[in-house]
Amino acid sequence: MNLHYQKIGKSDKILLAFHGMGQDFSCFQKFAQTFDNQYTTYLFDLPFHGKSRLNETTITKEVWKEYIDKFLQENQIQKFSIISFSMGGRFALATIEAFSQKIENIYLLAPDGVTKNLFYAGATRFNFTRNIFIKMLENNHKFHGFADFLVRMGIVHESVLKFAKIMVDTPVKYEQLYKSWIGFRYLKFDIKKIAQLINNQGIIVKVFIGKHDKLLTINHVFPLTKRLKNAELIILEATHGRLVEKMTNYLADNLAK
Repeated sequence: MNLHYQKIGKSDKILLAFHGMGQDFSCFQKFAQTFDNQYTTYLFDLPFHGKSRLNETTITKEVWKEYIDKFLQENQIQKFSIISFSMGGRFALATIEAFSQKIENIYLLAPDGVTKNLFYAGATRFNFTRNIFIKMLENNHKFHGFADFLVRMGIVHESVLKFAKIMVDTPVKYEQLYKSWIGFRYLKFDIKKIAQLINNQGIIVKVFIGKHDKLLTINHVFPLTKRLKNAELIILEATHGRLVEKMTNYLADNLAK
């Protein structure tokens, strides 16, 4: 695996940035430019996104560990921090699990992977459910009909439906979503173990949640935050889609004081 990334900044402190579903390295570009004196940020295009090209169809924790280890050695990085948004949370957690002794600070923005998503697990676990999933994505009207049914039943919020429709409104997008959901299905974590690793290393953690985010709420991060000794949970006036922007402004304002 060889992922594309951009490097921004001129500090000795290193930050690895992992974007969300359907995005690329530019997700954290403004953040990296804003804090280029505090961090040298490596902004990754995650698997199946941006300019990254890879032969693997499945990204296991072992594959990810091997890649990050090679990356750290090639760039002579001994210590680093992590920032992630949404889907990127799975890669943040995988990095924490493998390299907790090297991590200084962690910034998690509406992180995926902390709690189990039953729909995701069901759609990706078996061959026949994966086939149903791809057929549904290929037939947009079926996907939209099913999604509308979930909203009417009160299972998902309408804003989540709008987000989902945006993610599959072109063949390129639904192929990317399918490859990611299937390819990342083994990135599952024992959150109690993750918390213990963080606590043992005394890592400082900041978790950001959007007050108006219906996709990944405070309940999704509570299994992790309740176990951490040195964590700050910050609620911002933001939807899921604007959380990175609001977080950048929040840190810029608070660090300036």
